[in-house]
Amino acid sequence: MGISINKKELLCMFVDFKCEECREHFEITGLQIHRINRGYKGGTYIDFRNLKVVCKDCHKMYHSGEFT
Repeated sequence: MGISINKKELLCMFVDFKCEECREHFEITGLQIHRINRGYKGGTYIDFRNLKVVCKDCHKMYHSGEFT
């Protein structure tokens, strides 16, 4: 199960609709929520400390190993 739209909107507002990596401003549809600790490692969408707001490009970079 993914993150609720309400939680995504709250997180995006908290970071002023900016990607936490590239710092570019986006509409909410251009932002995604990245789990720092992935699901198979026990990471959830419940703990805000495990979540990071990133744009689609930076999210791809996380999953390709370009960010740690």
